[in-house]
Amino acid sequence: MNNNIKLYERLNAYNLNLHTLSERSGVAYSTVYNLFTGKKNISDATAESLYKISRFVGLSMDELYQSLDTKNPDTGSVFPNFFLMWEDEVVASVKVDETEIHVDRFTLHPAKQIFYADTIPTFKFGQILKDRCWDENRPDIDLLLEKIGLCEYNPYEICKKTHGKMIQDRTWFKFEGETITYKSLIGGRNDVQSFN
Repeated sequence: MNNNIKLYERLNAYNLNLHTLSERSGVAYSTVYNLFTGKKNISDATAESLYKISRFVGLSMDELYQSLDTKNPDTGSVFPNFFLMWEDEVVASVKVDETEIHVDRFTLHPAKQIFYADTIPTFKFGQILKDRCWDENRPDIDLLLEKIGLCEYNPYEICKKTHGKMIQDRTWFKFEGETITYKSLIGGRNDVQSFN
């Protein structure tokens, strides 16, 4: 069954429209409306909002995430598999599927590891990616996005372009099939370091 159909059947079963869902769950109507109409990516929603909504529609948070994931309504992943790197050391292999992220960690060193578990729900992964992006409310955010070839703020797309590289650490994402090195990443002009 299509997850969107399942979600709307749940809303009908509980006699909920978007207004009543907002009122009863305590989630702002604008957030509910934007999530349900696809105007807001679910990865940009807070875990608290998703929890409140899922509780009222009787779905797990993973089921809700699948239902509202407008970036990828079919199968396949919105984010490619990758290696978590510490400079040129592979510290984890990360496989992305529809509902969860599978992490094969090669070290548990806290400075080198950004993943807290071997399996992570997709909505938590979205937050991890968002934490590796610029603040969405920066005054120069449009300029930064333009420099990496994006026209809207999307943590998934930003991390694909910047390799999730932050200026304050040596962690980054190396996508399958890439031959890029840490030195070439920090020396390039298309990474986060160039703009901070």
